[in-house]
Amino acid sequence: MDTDEIGRLLFGRPCRLRVALWINARGGRRFYQSEPPDEVIPQSAAGTELRRFVHLGMLTEHRETGSRRVYYETTSSPLWSVIVAAARVIGPPK
Repeated sequence: MDTDEIGRLLFGRPCRLRVALWINARGGRRFYQSEPPDEVIPQSAAGTELRRFVHLGMLTEHRETGSRRVYYETTSSPLWSVIVAAARVIGPPK
């Protein structure tokens, strides 16, 4: 099985697992909403899916005064262990 099939079956949308794997691979570094590449998640879906991770407690959202840019940071949520396990099963990105 590939990442998209596992993502669709486990998480409802293939891009949800792809973006979670991308975030996890960053090692906790802060990122902004439009930073994930299009092959990871279409920009039209990024905000919705990132807010989903905020709602789950996996990310925190930061907005700087005077800027439209939205930043995200990972939390210590135990849900990240699911993503780490998925990364081990799937292997490195192709």
